[in-house]
Amino acid sequence: MAKKKEECPYCGKMFVYLSRHKCKVKARMEDKENEKSVSERRIERIEERKKELRRNLKKEEKEVLELINKKGNLYFDELAKLNDIERNKLDEIVDILSLQSRIKVRRELVNASWSKHIFAIEEYEEEDADTQGDEVDKSKPDFIWSIFGKQPCFICVFTDQCSDDNPDRYNPHHCPWLSQWIDASIKGEEFVVDFEAIEQSLVED
Repeated sequence: MAKKKEECPYCGKMFVYLSRHKCKVKARMEDKENEKSVSERRIERIEERKKELRRNLKKEEKEVLELINKKGNLYFDELAKLNDIERNKLDEIVDILSLQSRIKVRRELVNASWSKHIFAIEEYEEEDADTQGDEVDKSKPDFIWSIFGKQPCFICVFTDQCSDDNPDRYNPHHCPWLSQWIDASIKGEEFVVDFEAIEQSLVED
């Protein structure tokens, strides 16, 4: 008995072995979806982050916040040992809590490698009582974005390559742009980075 032919949902042609069919119509449709410019992808990432800043905390995030408040201050590795959350997921939770101003995070050099020093708000204010920050209008719904909007991770074109087990620059533990932003923030200076120029120079190299 001859095998029944199947119709390709993209081009409408019939094939005995549809799985072997390399549809040009499908390929063109997929290429069109991937045609978004770097700027469009960056804007989408920024909008996604803005939504995260305004949303309520999830159960797991509340548990991590409660643990940090209980300890007062601790390093990321210590926090990782106190729960069963996978490290990358925990790092995301810490970022969300920090961006929502529920905790404070300071990068410090520990045993020749960068580590996140995490503080409960009260503990951090006691340590940095003499530090004066920028005046921010907290009555505005996007006041958190006014503080953290220039954080390089929001606009970085290399986020898809970034990982904490990466041996090169695309690693949050030794990212040159993140380090420069932190240094500028501590000094009260404006941080400016042109990722499009950096990306172009890497292509030319």
